[in-house]
Amino acid sequence: MKSAKQLGFGILDSKSAKRFGGSLLKKSNAKVARPISTKKSMHLVMRSSAAKGALSLLKKDQDIYNVIDRQAKRHGVKIYNYANGGNHLHLIIMPLSRKAFNGFIRSVSGIIARLVLGAQRGAAKELQFWDQRPFTRIIEWGRDFVRSSRYLLQNTLEAYGFVEYKPRARAISSA
Repeated sequence: MKSAKQLGFGILDSKSAKRFGGSLLKKSNAKVARPISTKKSMHLVMRSSAAKGALSLLKKDQDIYNVIDRQAKRHGVKIYNYANGGNHLHLIIMPLSRKAFNGFIRSVSGIIARLVLGAQRGAAKELQFWDQRPFTRIIEWGRDFVRSSRYLLQNTLEAYGFVEYKPRARAISSA
């Protein structure tokens, strides 16, 4: 009798095992845990339709960066890159653990929403600032990391009007 071949870790190499959140979730709770890597970096995208005009994230760019930097140090998350697109934020990060990532994303999303809306702690419970759960994608080191970093730079330059916005056929994230 022939024994069954042991399955390898090939499932971790598939694209579906590296992406989570954003528009990938269909109006229901997630059925699987968010893939989080402590050895590879992650591309994180947070989008808000409410961030327009006076509520644009660009208006408070330095304050938002300070919040992200402070919370990253507090929770043990390394920030490699940051881009503010006006209505969305891109980060390339590497958390020390799942607990570090969860604490970081909870605190950052809440503090930024309060900062932009001008709300006090606990007062913005009924307001929904972020459109969906944050989108994350695990980034391989090397070419993928460089490509993602360039994407963030391009996004920043477009947001500030230094270069003209070019619609992309297939963006890195599902923001």
